[in-house]
Amino acid sequence: MTGEKVIVTETISAEGLAILRGEVEVVYLPELPGRTLADEIEEAEAIAVRVAKIGRDLLERARKLKVIAKHGVGYDNIDVETATQKRIVVVSTPQANAESVAEHNLGLMLSLAKKICVSDRVLREDRLRRREDYIGTEIKDKKLGLVGLGRIGAELAGKCQLAFNMDVIAYDPYVSKERAEQLGCTKVDQLDEVLREADYVVICVPLTKETAGLIGARELALMKANAFLVNSSRGGIVDEAALYDHLLKGKIAGAAMDVFVTEPPPADHPLLKLDNFIATPHIAGMTAEAMRRMAVTVAEEILRVLRGERPKYPINPEVYA
Repeated sequence: MTGEKVIVTETISAEGLAILRGEVEVVYLPELPGRTLADEIEEAEAIAVRVAKIGRDLLERARKLKVIAKHGVGYDNIDVETATQKRIVVVSTPQANAESVAEHNLGLMLSLAKKICVSDRVLREDRLRRREDYIGTEIKDKKLGLVGLGRIGAELAGKCQLAFNMDVIAYDPYVSKERAEQLGCTKVDQLDEVLREADYVVICVPLTKETAGLIGARELALMKANAFLVNSSRGGIVDEAALYDHLLKGKIAGAAMDVFVTEPPPADHPLLKLDNFIATPHIAGMTAEAMRRMAVTVAEEILRVLRGERPKYPINPEVYA
């Protein structure tokens, strides 16, 4: 394989870069200040991308592009429809960070239950008056409600069942009842059932037309007053203003989010002022292990396509029809 040009838009693990550089010409934008994707895209056969926007305007200029490889799972930053029209395959790394995100979700659940973040904050700020103000709860024997039962949801379900004997219910119209049962979960037919019954509601779905605004004021009102909400999927799935209102008024016990509509969220974001809210800066899938797996998978998928082979993880397999 000679002469193919692959653009890497953002920093990736050295292992993935080495695989690419062994076979193709790599334009690694993090090491090329002043050069942009727009400058390079006309001659590129492949793009490896993390969060940079790949929209119609760029794709219309891509004369040779064969593959866009998403370093991660969510691909809402890529215009898949236009890519498909242009017969450009879009691939992702769906198995690379499931473990990391599931562990992060569990960490957020424990932090909410034990009031870890708020008690740390009051100690640092010398505001502790009574330990009794920070009495937490156990997650053992509680009910976990999953919105989405894909790889991340399945990983989290297993951990919560084995470690904490949690009862798991799940809403996912794309997963069969049999698959849910294999995972030890009870599948429910309506999102409302999860919201009404669960002590912990964890969002494990991508941002799509179906899931945008999925959790709004009506849905939050269905949750129990002692329930917690966790979202590390994508900003825009949860209505941030409605969540703030429910947390401020004590209508739900707490929430944690790794993702926001605007990232990073501004320092004056109302949610960041609440003691019953935990925020992390979109790092759920960013462990050293996951970053390496994502970079390697991206490199391998790009090379498969450039060799004329079918990739393992196509988002738009219809380009091969």
